[in-house]
Amino acid sequence: MRTSSTLSAVCYLWIIALVCLCLPFDSVIAHSSGAPTASCASMFPDHDGGSPSNDPCPFDTVTSQVEMFSNESLTLTIQTTLSSGKLFKGFLIMGFDSVTDLVIGTFRTGLSQGQSQTVGCFETYDTAATHRSATGKNSVKIEWIPPIDFDGVVVFKTTFVEAKFMYWIKQLSQQVKITRSDTTPTTTIDPQSTTEKPVIPDVYEGCGISKGCMASPGGCVGSRDCSMLTTYKRVDDNHLQLEIYGQISGDQYVAVGFSTDRKMGIDSVVECANYRNKLGAYQSYNTPDKSNLRVESQLPGFNMTLAAFSDGFIYCNVLHPISYTMNNVAFDLSQPHYLLMATGPTGEYNIQEHDEEESSSSSVVLTNALCIMYFKEASRVLKQLHGSFMIIAWMMAASAGLLMPRYMKKTWVGKQFLKKDLWFVFHQGLMVLAWCLTVVGFIIIFVDVGGWVSESVSENPHPLIGCITTVLAFIQPFMALLRPLPNAPNRYIFNWAHMLVGYSAHILAITCIFLAVDMEEAELPYETYWILTTHICCYVGAHLLLTYLARRDYSATDMTLKSDGSRDDKGSNFRKGILAGYVCIIVGLGVAVIAFIAGA
Repeated sequence: MRTSSTLSAVCYLWIIALVCLCLPFDSVIAHSSGAPTASCASMFPDHDGGSPSNDPCPFDTVTSQVEMFSNESLTLTIQTTLSSGKLFKGFLIMGFDSVTDLVIGTFRTGLSQGQSQTVGCFETYDTAATHRSATGKNSVKIEWIPPIDFDGVVVFKTTFVEAKFMYWIKQLSQQVKITRSDTTPTTTIDPQSTTEKPVIPDVYEGCGISKGCMASPGGCVGSRDCSMLTTYKRVDDNHLQLEIYGQISGDQYVAVGFSTDRKMGIDSVVECANYRNKLGAYQSYNTPDKSNLRVESQLPGFNMTLAAFSDGFIYCNVLHPISYTMNNVAFDLSQPHYLLMATGPTGEYNIQEHDEEESSSSSVVLTNALCIMYFKEASRVLKQLHGSFMIIAWMMAASAGLLMPRYMKKTWVGKQFLKKDLWFVFHQGLMVLAWCLTVVGFIIIFVDVGGWVSESVSENPHPLIGCITTVLAFIQPFMALLRPLPNAPNRYIFNWAHMLVGYSAHILAITCIFLAVDMEEAELPYETYWILTTHICCYVGAHLLLTYLARRDYSATDMTLKSDGSRDDKGSNFRKGILAGYVCIIVGLGVAVIAFIAGA
């Protein structure tokens, strides 16, 4: 009894440790290519967690002068203090009227030698400046230009980021007094604005006949009213012709990505972007952490042949290589790929997080698939069944079934069903249910994803842990069939092995469920973590309470009564009450998670 309790306690500690490891305390949205416009109002990094450091800031913003006229420019140096020697990876800076606290002025980044870029905060160009990469920096110079009619005092607020959860918010510079100048700036006319703009060709012509088309919403090619459309056809042995078309407003982009798994990450991307009425097509790369980096030098074989904008729609025609290497990753578009499309805001040097996204429900061979397809969400029924079956199997059936042989053997004494003790009937029935649902859920998910999908275990350990869990669960009933007789000398070996495999499968299964919450395909809300954590606390609490009662009753019960074996042990009704309450709680929590899965 004591040895078994010690082992159980160790198992509980493992569960708690795994819960702590699974909770996404370190989950962030990384913006290695600069602060997004979403950070303008608060000047906080767009992170999922963390808070500003209370330590003295090791960085500061130095102005080139403290008094100036409004027709002059000001040089700002964002730098490491002499005493700290630290490097900052990111920053966001804006100028503020010291009286109204409104953002004023614009930035130029020519002095920064490619280390910074401007941000259009509050729907105004160049009102902020930020980094272009997450490499460590000790000094960045930028230029600030005040409004020509401004007369007053300006102060600069800078957010510095040293690491994901080490940052300082709105660090103040020294004040700069600005005197209004009488000089009036001259107005010039951009000669490009008088030239004739290119016309968007008929992008629908030839769809399904001479070129493949992937569009959204469904049926829009026939009605010629697509909000997003990409076309593709092979022009020679080495190149594809791509057309990217979509509805935008202002400084936005439409982009198409080529993915092997329908998920963002390690993808080649072609952007069709409008920034300050300048149209362009660019290549970029979705990193494993789901950020996007524009390629500095376009790859050989990539060439934009036409870019146009008309009536709220942007269009790019691009010659694109079939086989190429980007960020040390080899791409071959003659092999099946899923198409991803997205629209959203863009900066001068990179696109930002998308407002809308679509992904093809099946892969496409771009070199020969001359068909019309539509972006539509693949059926989630199989994924929902997989998740629901695993919740019922492990959060409900197994979590209750594991209590039976450990605490309920001396409960319902003399009551049988099919010549088996009632506690064993409950245990066997619940564990068989868990076994069946696990095997069926395992098969379902493999059917849904089309077999084993190769992924980095460090990025997504869920599939590997799920397979191990299924194997452990699968062998359990076969081990039970081979169990020796109760009085056999080697029965203890079976007892230990059966218990170890059972507890291991349960711990790994619950861990796997925690890991699934953070998966993009699951589409589960963050609150799911708290439901799962509550379940673990109830499970551990039930074990500890029942263990305490078992030890107390063992020491207090008359040995003659215990040896009689015809009556329930002392505290039987209390154990039944605890079990009934526990089952109600875990069923309620499991139903809540299944509701989240069904609504995803």
